Amino acid sequence: MPSAPDRDARPRPLVLLHGLGQSPIAWQDFVSAYGAGRPMSAPWMRGLKPKDPVGFDLGAAAAGVADELELQGVKQADFVGVSVGASVALRLAVERPELVGHLVLGGALVRPSKGALRMQRLAMRLVPQSKLVDAGVSRPRMLAVLDALKGFDGTESLRTVTAPVLVVAGSRDKAGVVAAQELSQQLPTARLQVIDGAGPLLNTESARELADLAHAFLDEGQEPKEPA
Repeated sequence: MPSAPDRDARPRPLVLLHGLGQSPIAWQDFVSAYGAGRPMSAPWMRGLKPKDPVGFDLGAAAAGVADELELQGVKQADFVGVSVGASVALRLAVERPELVGHLVLGGALVRPSKGALRMQRLAMRLVPQSKLVDAGVSRPRMLAVLDALKGFDGTESLRTVTAPVLVVAGSRDKAGVVAAQELSQQLPTARLQVIDGAGPLLNTESARELADLAHAFLDEGQEPKEPA
């Protein structure tokens, strides 16, 4: 007589955290490429929702994601995050490690330089308002995120992360590759993958490649490397 299926063997839910200047809909191509097999959600993060007051706090955004998972009865999830979404996922891995299974991170803002923040502010100001409206985001809200990251340095807490991590960068994003290399070296459980020909917007410009990497890492398993 066959045994009953093990409920704990079901795939963990997959939470998709969008990047700066994006909304949850930015994940639609990734979701299509990843395919069925596990429940997925792409929540707004606290401080980025259209009706939230303008202002952003990384800890509050992470707490908001954790609260939403707990309301859904989710005990542990895997996360794919880009840009500020990757930073929120990392913050969760530090503060709520029991909620985090595996992490796939693209362009995490861990210790952004003043020059990088200035460039992002300039780029954000140059985005046509119509494009932001179509994406469901506002310029003041995005600029508030960059203001909140001034002087932020999350590198000290990285040593406490125990979840397996895949750090991803696009080869055309030279600054992103350097940052990804530094991040993967600081995380004792991480490995690095560079997508050839990809730019910084991995979940939109390289959705298929990111989905394939995430699928292999999350579903086939990735053993963490031994701490140095």
